[in-house]
Amino acid sequence: MTILNVDMMEKAQFYVAKYALDNVDGVKRLLADRYIIDERRFKGDTAASDILIDLSRAIEKANLSEKQVEVIALIYGYWQLTQREASEVMGVSQKQVWRYVQAAVEKIADVFAEWKYNEIEVWMEVE
Repeated sequence: MTILNVDMMEKAQFYVAKYALDNVDGVKRLLADRYIIDERRFKGDTAASDILIDLSRAIEKANLSEKQVEVIALIYGYWQLTQREASEVMGVSQKQVWRYVQAAVEKIADVFAEWKYNEIEVWMEVE
């Protein structure tokens, strides 16, 4: 008997391949797509739930500064502001917003890299 849902593994592999979360670009793509991924949860995509839970845990573990959390919320959260708009809200330069974003996503990517997130291990029990 094999204990493995192949469809679930394929979806998990899809997310790992698409987002490459151990690097800045992959984390930025995931942050930008998180609401789209969130909608997939309601269509039975458990891998979508898993990656969003893992993202939340990575953000918590990354020990972001208050400004980094704020900029991630403004740009990648509900408001989906541009860096220019976020700079106006925060009262800092656009360049400073860019620095906050870069530092935040680097910290998040470091957490995923520490977890070796892009290395999918398949455990099967065979009778």
